Amino acid sequence: MEKSLEEKRKEYKDNMEKALNPFESFDPEKFEPLATEEEAKLAYRKRTSPPKELPTFELKPKEIMEGQMIGMYESKQDLYLIFAHRCNELQKEIELLKEAIKNNKIK
Repeated sequence: MEKSLEEKRKEYKDNMEKALNPFESFDPEKFEPLATEEEAKLAYRKRTSPPKELPTFELKPKEIMEGQMIGMYESKQDLYLIFAHRCNELQKEIELLKEAIKNNKIK
C-alpha cells in the first residue's frame, strides 16, 4: 500500500530533522562530527577563536579567472588563502580606522 502524502511529508520531515541534528547532546566546545569517541581522544584539537590575523605563511592563492565562480576549481588551500588574505586586509583597515578615530582624525 502506498503511503499518503501526509505520511510522506512527516517521514521526510523526520529524516531531515535527524540529518540536520544528528547529535543528541551537542557541546560546541568539543564538537567533532566525524570522530568516534576513541578517535576523538587520540586526535583531540581544542576549539578556539581564530587570531585577528590568519596565518598564510606568505603563500598566495592562484589567480581567479574572471567569470569563474570562486570555489569551482580552487583547492581548499586556495579558498582558505583567498579568505585569509581578504580578512587580513580588512583587519589592517579596521586597525587604521580605529587609530584615526582615536587620534580624532575622523569624526
